[in-house]
Amino acid sequence: MELIRQHLLNVLIFLPAVGAIVVALVHGRKAARRSALVTSCVTLALSLLLLIPGVFDWTRAGGYAYAQSGGVVQLVRRLPWLLSINAQYLVGLDGISLPLVILSTLLFVLAVLASWRIEKWVGGYFALLLSLESAVLGAFLSLDLLLFFVFIELALLLLYLLIGIWGGTRRGHAALKFFLYMFVGSVAMLVALVAIYLRTRSFDLIALPDLLHAVALAHPAWAMTVFVLLLVGFLVKLPSLPLHAWLADAHAEAPAPVSMILSGVLLNLGGYGLLRVALPLFPMQAQQLWFVLAIIAVASILLGALCAMGQTDFKRLIAYSSVSQMGFVLLGATMMTTAGVGGALFMMGAHGLGSAGLFFVAGVIQDRLRHREIDRLGGLATSMPQCTRLGSLFIFAGLGLPGLCNFVGQIMVLLGTFAAAHSGPLSVANGPICFYVLGVFATLGFLLTAGYMLWTLQRVFLGPVRPETESLADLDSIESLVLWTLASLVMALGISPWALSLIFSETSVAALVKALAG
Repeated sequence: MELIRQHLLNVLIFLPAVGAIVVALVHGRKAARRSALVTSCVTLALSLLLLIPGVFDWTRAGGYAYAQSGGVVQLVRRLPWLLSINAQYLVGLDGISLPLVILSTLLFVLAVLASWRIEKWVGGYFALLLSLESAVLGAFLSLDLLLFFVFIELALLLLYLLIGIWGGTRRGHAALKFFLYMFVGSVAMLVALVAIYLRTRSFDLIALPDLLHAVALAHPAWAMTVFVLLLVGFLVKLPSLPLHAWLADAHAEAPAPVSMILSGVLLNLGGYGLLRVALPLFPMQAQQLWFVLAIIAVASILLGALCAMGQTDFKRLIAYSSVSQMGFVLLGATMMTTAGVGGALFMMGAHGLGSAGLFFVAGVIQDRLRHREIDRLGGLATSMPQCTRLGSLFIFAGLGLPGLCNFVGQIMVLLGTFAAAHSGPLSVANGPICFYVLGVFATLGFLLTAGYMLWTLQRVFLGPVRPETESLADLDSIESLVLWTLASLVMALGISPWALSLIFSETSVAALVKALAG
């Protein structure tokens, strides 16, 4: 058991990269597909070992950066890396990263299965997909700020290649737009990283909160500037208004499996960066800018829903709904209450499952009809009943139906917003009315989402059967496996969120909230 504890995180990070090399070297499409599937399944199985109490004690899994607040990081591995600048290979796990690691390994298995019909450069495609999994897991497990940055940048580069090579007819435009927006965020993060190093001579995320506290008190203008730079770097990935314009084009042109990873994993890197880096390193600055962040969050919820309502392309509609739903993540994190932060973390997982399912449904429809135009769809319930049942479930999850996972995350964020009026660090200097107004406007997002989601259900799956949709083939065995897996988790997390998710992150969230309160 101790051997597993010592090396499990290293294996999780690098096993997919080794699998990518194997996939690139094997001959034949079938061998490449099978090698990729075996690698991703083994990685998922290893990540599930983290749920064993003897491997990871989630009952004391507090946030690693908040040791004085009761936080505990586990499975830490520390090795020298760039000695001249005091950068380390430093990885570890706590209750904030645990659910995101397991979600990521699951989504990559499903993405490999969803990619079974990829015919173009199959070996290269699966090699890049597995390399992307290594980069994502590395980012979620890094405790060194420079290492975290390197893994994120590698993930962005690999996504750029996957969109640019295997995307649709306008893939070049979408990939370039994706790159330019991510480049702006990366430059902002890099400048912030260099500024932090020059003040502290450290990239160690375990030590940085204490080191930066004294620096921020002595140099408040510097601290605010660095905090804003970190916000730009993470909000463009979340994405939040006005840094969201890349998302719809990227999803519209990306293959459906890549869209599953883009929505279910990459966007979570933005939310994770806020909870892991920006807020805990600069809690005083977060408290000073909380209202600006809350306005951005509510604007993302409402305007994302309004933009989704006006779309005629199914995937672009789902993309804008992601902007709206990830607005709840930003709002919950900004409130700095236990319910708000816990809801933000839960919402990342819930959105990752539900949006991945919807994007794959859109991909199945495009595979049958060679288009995703909503106005040309209708009547799919007759020809594709199983796809209709599952697609309807993901639509109901997206609009926050009780009993499904999105409802839990959204209601926790709203409760955390109202609770911030009377408890938490923000309530001390702010009257309750502003929190109530923010909560009410965020609640309007429920109504807008219900409107466009139900309208989408009516136009895509119900209504009169069109000649081009009356004889479509329903889901095959692989498509059914992917969608039923996601649907089962959407329902399970909605029915029993505490037993399946929240219990693993409770102490971490409590430690984070305590640290943010100072």
